[in-house]
Amino acid sequence: MSANWRPLLAVLAAVSTTTLAACASDHGAGAVAEQLLAAASSGDGAAACSLLSPRTRSELEESSGKPCEEAILEEQLTAEEPVTVSVFETSAQVRFPTSAVFLARFDSGWRVVAAACTPVPNQPYDCSVQGV
Repeated sequence: MSANWRPLLAVLAAVSTTTLAACASDHGAGAVAEQLLAAASSGDGAAACSLLSPRTRSELEESSGKPCEEAILEEQLTAEEPVTVSVFETSAQVRFPTSAVFLARFDSGWRVVAAACTPVPNQPYDCSVQGV
């Protein structure tokens, strides 16, 4: 994991469960994370990749040597219902029963910057899909 993402992931991991205001953009983070997992688990790589940040998409393609639409399907992402959605200004963490998804707010809306993230004791999350 790149050192650039460690502070962000550490902060988001430390944020307690947040009750979100009725702001559509905040609720959008949870919806985007759910859409990513649903698209990938149903085999729709194009839809899943459309939800990734440009840097995450690029890193996935570079690390796999395949187009994003193929590579994302090899990550074995599973559709689940979110447990919590925590938003901190322009960053969000959506926790699922078996993993977490991290997002950033772009001009075009929420985009996934890391997915298939599992907690590591006393360290930031370990993510199989992430931008560097």
